[in-house]
Amino acid sequence: MPRPRARLDHAAIAVAFATDGLHGVSAAQVAARAGVAKPTLYAHGRSKEQVFVACVEAEVERLLDRLYAAEQGTRDLTAGRRAGALVLAILEHADRWPHSARLLHLTARHATSTVAGEVDAALARIPARVRRALGCEAALAVALCGAAGALALAGVADRHAAAELVGEAFRRDAALPPDLGDRPVATVSIY
Repeated sequence: MPRPRARLDHAAIAVAFATDGLHGVSAAQVAARAGVAKPTLYAHGRSKEQVFVACVEAEVERLLDRLYAAEQGTRDLTAGRRAGALVLAILEHADRWPHSARLLHLTARHATSTVAGEVDAALARIPARVRRALGCEAALAVALCGAAGALALAGVADRHAAAELVGEAFRRDAALPPDLGDRPVATVSIY
């Protein structure tokens, strides 16, 4: 009787990649974290890089599900409250899956592999979801996601208060420089 094909646990793989990203962990370490043999890891992806992309995409989907639920639950609220709910969804995601949050907000981006473009495309879906939910400019959605990601990585104690604060800043229509356009924003600092 053939044994069932092993499934990869992307949450476990996110733990392996979260600390140092794609280049900071070996394929053997990723396989060990996933609880599978290295050949099984490669059966799911042709390379460690492809497994990394699949992991990032799975974690993006997990966060997008939370953002979608927040969007649906706040359709009748003001833009500031909707923005706060989206920020809260990002913070709650980070609280529930801290390694996923570290991966998405910190270690996934890199420019030195053949899959960097695929990773960037997957990550770009997060601010795109926020933009659609709020009907705002792309730069503002990126800034909102950056602020939420920074708060998530900082381990903010009062998620609700932090989300409300960012939502209020959004409501006041944060003044972004007019020349920012659609250029990607790498980081947003909160002091």
